[in-house]
Amino acid sequence: MFRKKVLVVCIVSMLVTACSMDELSSVNKKISDFGVSIAGKQSSQNESGMPKLAPKVEADQDSTSKDLSVPVDVDTAAARLRRYYKFMTTDELNSIKNRESTSARLTAAAIEEQRPEWSASVGSYYKMGRNWGEGKDHITLEVEKNGAGSHVYIQFFSSNPQHLTEAYLGNLFAQVKDVAEGKVR
Repeated sequence: MFRKKVLVVCIVSMLVTACSMDELSSVNKKISDFGVSIAGKQSSQNESGMPKLAPKVEADQDSTSKDLSVPVDVDTAAARLRRYYKFMTTDELNSIKNRESTSARLTAAAIEEQRPEWSASVGSYYKMGRNWGEGKDHITLEVEKNGAGSHVYIQFFSSNPQHLTEAYLGNLFAQVKDVAEGKVR
């Protein structure tokens, strides 16, 4: 008999607590909204009471560019640049995404954070790019057929003005030319 009474008291307590939790939640929201209105700020919650997340805003980026001519055919120059700087093709990224494992999905997400770019028209044009360095810098290389050789167009984007100077990028631009020509492997 004592067990039945304890069981009934526990069930009634749980039911009463559940009802009062809804009421406490609504009172708490009203107090919070009142406090926010006194502070002069708008509520940052949607109708469900969950906070609204603001989209990530990228800093404005400026860019600089460099044109290079190399005496190597477009396919060879693009292959050398892709291999040396580890640019990833769209097919390679999709292959990783389509794997069933969690580690593959995490790898694909990490690669996508690097903002990879890839497009190709074999024999005439290649475009490849990704984030560069530790910051939010980004490099894009375009390789076009130019007679017997190739034309390499380098674009470098950065929100840091110091990263757009010849002092910062001079060695990179020279290295891109050397890699495309096969002098650096």
